[in-house]
Amino acid sequence: MALRVVDMMNLFAVLDPLIKTFIQVALVMGPLSLVGVIFLLKKIEKDNPDRIRWK
Repeated sequence: MALRVVDMMNLFAVLDPLIKTFIQVALVMGPLSLVGVIFLLKKIEKDNPDRIRWK
């Protein structure tokens, strides 16, 4: 398992800095976007319960 982690570190070491920045931004913005959508849906559900159905 440790060998695979080292291989992944080497993979990121040879990437262009722009690609590294994109990966870092995506790792942060992706989960934040999902949390934002869930909070938005909960707010809509609170204002109009018939509009959103959670299954």
